[in-house]
Amino acid sequence: MEPTRDVPHLFDDATTVHPGSADGTWDVELRDEFTIVNGHPNGGYLLAVLGRSALAAVAAGAPADDRERHVVAATATYVSPPTTGPAVVRTDVLRRGRTASQVRAALVQDDRVTVDVVMTVAALADEPAAWGSVPPVELPDEATCRADSRTGRSALPGFDEPPLAKVLRVSFDPGVLSFLSGEPSGQGELRAWLSLADGRAWDPLSLLFAVDALPPATFEVALTGWVPTLSLTAYIRALPAPGPLRVRFRANVIAGGFVDETADVWDSTGRLVAQSTQMAAIRLG
Repeated sequence: MEPTRDVPHLFDDATTVHPGSADGTWDVELRDEFTIVNGHPNGGYLLAVLGRSALAAVAAGAPADDRERHVVAATATYVSPPTTGPAVVRTDVLRRGRTASQVRAALVQDDRVTVDVVMTVAALADEPAAWGSVPPVELPDEATCRADSRTGRSALPGFDEPPLAKVLRVSFDPGVLSFLSGEPSGQGELRAWLSLADGRAWDPLSLLFAVDALPPATFEVALTGWVPTLSLTAYIRALPAPGPLRVRFRANVIAGGFVDETADVWDSTGRLVAQSTQMAAIRLG
């Protein structure tokens, strides 16, 4: 059992929401620790902040015995990158249902929507999949991956290591580390063990962060600088077991200045717990 903490884990503190001045609004503080290139907050972190706001909006009108719900699906459009600091999330419960509810949430700064998302909120079960499977990606053990993962600098020339690198413990498969030496392999796939650096256990809300926590999979194609996410859809499949996550992040097709990338996430037992697909902008050459 995890020992009692006097202070909240960083992820929980950084995704805290407070009721705003108007109905359906939530005040948030976007944290520097979750920023990446050029000081922009990570897209998965923003999705988790919006997810916590959506859950608060649903819980506000739910019976006391029907509040153990989670975000199980989310489709987000990243309109423009927000800055760190104060922001407001506007929520609108589109539908309340016995099985699932839908919520629209928009992150607003300076009266400008920066992220717009529609989320499905429902209960998560523990039983195995009724049909189909996605076998967990093969990885060396976490200790081997951690020993071979190089830290302390950015993979991109001219950039410092982002603050996000201190929030996460990422232990890369040695077979995908070519991008760290500045010579991408061309395979377009990253594989790693993933934990939160302060020991916080993964749960359905933090899985929204995990699906976008690795560097762009395109780094193993070409080191192109920032690869901004334009649209991201995430699915949370199950309650994760304690322990590190196993993540595979793949670039599928790069064409016309865009790339689609998919993430598969398994818990420590090898159970598929989350997936995502996203479209991002990319500039080669």
